[in-house]
Amino acid sequence: MKFFSNAFLVFSFCIIINFFLSSCTDPNAITQNEFDMKAWKMDRNGCENVRTKMLENLETIKPKLEGLDEIDLRKILGKPDFAELYSRNQKFYTYYIDASEECDNSNSEKVKNGERRLVQIRFDAINAVNEIVVIREERNKK
Repeated sequence: MKFFSNAFLVFSFCIIINFFLSSCTDPNAITQNEFDMKAWKMDRNGCENVRTKMLENLETIKPKLEGLDEIDLRKILGKPDFAELYSRNQKFYTYYIDASEECDNSNSEKVKNGERRLVQIRFDAINAVNEIVVIREERNKK
C-alpha cells in the first residue's frame, strides 16, 4: 500500500511539473527556424542586403509580431534603423530592407535612384504593435 501512495505522489509531481513547463512556453513564439533574428539584427540599415532575402520570412511572422510590446519586438528585430514619436504617444519604428543612404555601398542602383523598401511598424498609445507595413520609398528620382 505504501508503494502505491509513493508512486501516486511521484506521478502527481510529474504532472504538476509538466503543467508548469508547458504553461511557460508561448505558442506564438517566433523560432530561429522561422526567422533568423541574428541575421536581421546584424544587417543595420540594410547595408549587407541580408534583409532583402528575409522579406518573405518577415511577411510570414507578421501576424505573430502584431500585439507585441516594444521590448519583445526589439528582442526579435533589434534596434530600429529610425524611430519617430508622433502625437498621442504613437511611435513608429523603421527598418530598411534595401540599403539606406547611411551605407558605404551607396553605389547600389536603388540608393542612387532614391528608391528602396522599408518596414514601418506603428505602436499604439499602450506601446503595442498594431500595424506593420512594407513601404516603397522613392526620393530624388532621376
